[in-house]
Amino acid sequence: MEGVRGMRAWARFLPMGAGLLGLAAAAFLFARHDPARILRLVAFAGFGMLWLVPVRLAAITASAEGWRALFLKPTTVSLALLTWLAFVRNAINTLLPVAHVGGEVAAVRSLMGRGVPASIAIAGIVVEITVSLFAQMGFTLLGIGLLLSYVGTAPLIQRLWWGLALAVPVGLVFVLLQCRSRPFTRLHRALSRLSSASGMTASHAQAVDDRLVALYGRFGALMRCTFWQVVSLLGGACEFWVILWLLHESASPRLALLLESLTQALQSAAFMVPGALGVQEGGLILIGAAAGFSADTALAISAVRRVRQIGLSLPVLWVWLHGERKRRLAPVDPSFR
Repeated sequence: MEGVRGMRAWARFLPMGAGLLGLAAAAFLFARHDPARILRLVAFAGFGMLWLVPVRLAAITASAEGWRALFLKPTTVSLALLTWLAFVRNAINTLLPVAHVGGEVAAVRSLMGRGVPASIAIAGIVVEITVSLFAQMGFTLLGIGLLLSYVGTAPLIQRLWWGLALAVPVGLVFVLLQCRSRPFTRLHRALSRLSSASGMTASHAQAVDDRLVALYGRFGALMRCTFWQVVSLLGGACEFWVILWLLHESASPRLALLLESLTQALQSAAFMVPGALGVQEGGLILIGAAAGFSADTALAISAVRRVRQIGLSLPVLWVWLHGERKRRLAPVDPSFR
């Protein structure tokens, strides 16, 4: 029991500590450059930032459609519900110190509360995360290629190539472990040794593992999920295009794709940092230097994106929390299929 409490304490402390460090880094970057000019650029975008709302809605809807492809018949979940839960996932992972897993846990609980068997909800979100990571790897490869068109060969790009080359086999091993090593059954056994209240029975864990194997055997569903994840990433590039246009910068599709692909890669690498605080700002400064715009402009781009993130995520988080309190959901212990 003491071991479980210790792990929970560390699970809370690490994201909070990373978030504070990221916030300090972001504040340092803004203070080190020209805060007045950055604010003028953000103000220049003005109400035009409202254009980011439909762009973001389209990107999230595409991601939710990819998620929905993994709900195989007879289990069906509406696109509207999954789109809302995708917004909830994003809001929780952006605003709260949850190491980019709290949103997924909340989404699984919401699906279970609506009658979706837990094995289907958990396996679906695990596979969706895995597919999105592979889609991001391909998108990162595109971004590195675009970066080459700006700066040519450089030691930094070589490191990026090596990092991506390492990430691909690691991802494949991750999928293989999901299919062959029955990870949830092993997790249940490990937790059972630490505490009698592991939160999952052996049959429940086995049901999740069986569902994972079944999903990875559905090539068509995986391809549909991959397609919509790529569309979602392209939606993120469109968001950068709109931001560049609002700031009267050169809004080329090539630059927008470069910004989205490499920013997404940095955010995935810094998953412990809530909202990628500091990481997004520093990354955009580096990418901007390669693309030929100033650090002030890069920070203004980041600030406009932060306005969109907070402006959408705060209301979503408030509505979700209000709904959770209203329903007074008790801990769910559904029967698995």
